[in-house]
Amino acid sequence: MGRANWLRYFKLTVAVDGTNTTALDLSNFRVRFTISQAVVGKPTTADIFVYNVAKSTVDSIQLVENQSVGASGIRVIIEAGYEDDHAVVFQGDLWWKSVGRENETDTFMRLIAATGDKAHQYAVVNASIPKGATQEQIFNVVAKSMADKGVTSGTGIPQEVATVTKLPRGKVLYMMSAKAMQGLADTNNFLWGYGTNGLIAIPKTPTFDQSQDVVVLTSETGLIGRPKMTVNGVELQCLINPRIDVGTFIQIDNRSVQRDAYDTAVKADIMKNAATTDSMLSADGLYQVIAREFVGDTRGTEWYANLIASGVNAEVKPMTPTAYSTFANY
Repeated sequence: MGRANWLRYFKLTVAVDGTNTTALDLSNFRVRFTISQAVVGKPTTADIFVYNVAKSTVDSIQLVENQSVGASGIRVIIEAGYEDDHAVVFQGDLWWKSVGRENETDTFMRLIAATGDKAHQYAVVNASIPKGATQEQIFNVVAKSMADKGVTSGTGIPQEVATVTKLPRGKVLYMMSAKAMQGLADTNNFLWGYGTNGLIAIPKTPTFDQSQDVVVLTSETGLIGRPKMTVNGVELQCLINPRIDVGTFIQIDNRSVQRDAYDTAVKADIMKNAATTDSMLSADGLYQVIAREFVGDTRGTEWYANLIASGVNAEVKPMTPTAYSTFANY
């Protein structure tokens, strides 16, 4: 169900070192942040600007300035939402710290953090998979190889494909864990990525039952403007809602969805023009979020979630979402 929003809530805590025993609470400063997440097999990232921070506070975060340190282990946690509806929307490792000046009066400390960055870059799977193993068993083997690098199995493999296919013969997995997971996703037709609570894996053709939670988005519950149908899926904007994560089901009124104009340019992409039809719309207005970007300013007007969603029962599925790129260079 939807709900009205009133009085923002925000909390930013940053550990001072890799032991994560002592942390700074930076919630009372002016903070601008962008959290980018999509099921494209890459980490979720947070780009954070904290304004007018004393040098002693900057120095207490034991990370060298202007130098990427992806394995720092220094945790960054962001809670956001509203006073009666808030939750952790990001937690990851800090791998960049810098300082700068925005204008004559305002300075800032910039922090960039990533969820799953260490596992994505360094985790290796080395296992023998026996004949007859299910796809769920293979998923668990790959996920276990990421656990030592700080990523849990999260949502697990989509149950639609968990036991459908079994290995006709045994095989050996010896490769980067991220590559192994992408191969498993390609074989079983699901999307995956790194989320706040671990690995996220959702089927490219999602199914829905009545027991699953649905966030209803209207102008009264935070929907801003009109959703737009694009080649990436249905793109829409709403107020920050911590209940909306990648994989979350949302419901919107299809009558409010705008179509892209037909492109007559010589180099117009065929898929772009296909998106101008109703083939990507869900018949009952039910969609699953495949990309999420939270943008906020604790002293400004920005407090938005930019979403890309795929129709649950749409005839044509969107392309892999690329609208929200991650800051890491993989």
